[in-house]
Amino acid sequence: MTRSHRRVRAILALLPVGRLLLHSVAHAGQLLADPAAMLKTAERMDFKGHNDFAVEQGPDGRMLRSTPHGSASGLYQRVTINGTSLTHVRWRWRVDHLAAAADLRVLAKEDTGATVFFVFGEPSWLNRDVPTLAYTWSATPVADGTIVRSRRFNSLAYVQLHGAAAVGTWQDDTRDVAADYRRIFKTEPGPLDFIAVFNDNDQTGEATSALFGPVTDAR
Repeated sequence: MTRSHRRVRAILALLPVGRLLLHSVAHAGQLLADPAAMLKTAERMDFKGHNDFAVEQGPDGRMLRSTPHGSASGLYQRVTINGTSLTHVRWRWRVDHLAAAADLRVLAKEDTGATVFFVFGEPSWLNRDVPTLAYTWSATPVADGTIVRSRRFNSLAYVQLHGAAAVGTWQDDTRDVAADYRRIFKTEPGPLDFIAVFNDNDQTGEATSALFGPVTDAR
């Protein structure tokens, strides 16, 4: 091996693994993220306190139960997917308890019963504000499908899919994530780097608990 080859290998070894991979295209029936498996495979982010995570059986097999206790925690699974291919993304979820006082439009009440994040970029301490779609279930008194821009991050947009009326029921959602991205951010989606599941009650302190099923390409 020449010295130049050794130098290239040394440089590549210092780069984040996710950046060495070409972003693949999502294919029909592909499993994009498995919240139950993410307990072992994903990065846990405890923004405040610690949620309880557990695995339970649900309609789609093993599902993740997330229950915060005055806390805000998520599991962030690294993926390598071309954002333009995310046209039929499906997941099933259920919220069993929902903070009634929560309101995404008010920073001091920004709690959610359940949220699935699609993160288009690599957040860092220097740049935490990367384009992110947050499909959420909260008590915010708006119509299902309403877009709520975050008061905390400029590039975070919530799409509220369900509210208090749906608590305790299974919901099966399919979204054209690429189209939502274009509609909200007015540009083509770049590479998708993370899928995350999250909920919190650190603002309101009210009981919240949810089950998250697999995230798949439903074409």
